[in-house]
Amino acid sequence: MWKPYQEKRGRLPDFLVEYRFLTPEEGGKTTTPFQGYRSDLHYEGEDLNKDGMYCIWPEFLNDDGSVKTEENEHVAESRKAYMWILFFDEMWEYHAKNARPGRKCWFMEGSRKVAEATIIEQIALTHNIKSIKS
Repeated sequence: MWKPYQEKRGRLPDFLVEYRFLTPEEGGKTTTPFQGYRSDLHYEGEDLNKDGMYCIWPEFLNDDGSVKTEENEHVAESRKAYMWILFFDEMWEYHAKNARPGRKCWFMEGSRKVAEATIIEQIALTHNIKSIKS
């Protein structure tokens, strides 16, 4: 059984996305991954060769918004996912500016786009900005 990152890390997720895995015809995978999938993230509008990708992992949600805890079932082709920045202390400020609601991004495997996503909401990123401004 999958233990949610919030329990493992003791903090809120960084932001929320709505994702869709690309079909094989679009250059995507033949099957969707399992919970615990570790892809990178690339923001729309950034140069992949210059700006690169970021270590931000998805944590997939069920229809009711709860974290999917079944590890041996494929995730849905499209739904919502919490996103977790791996090097949070070093990178949160950058992502607070760039992971804005409405911005498009991609789950990446190497240089290959495997899912498209749209950022819906900042969660921990917003809380950190508020605590620093206080």
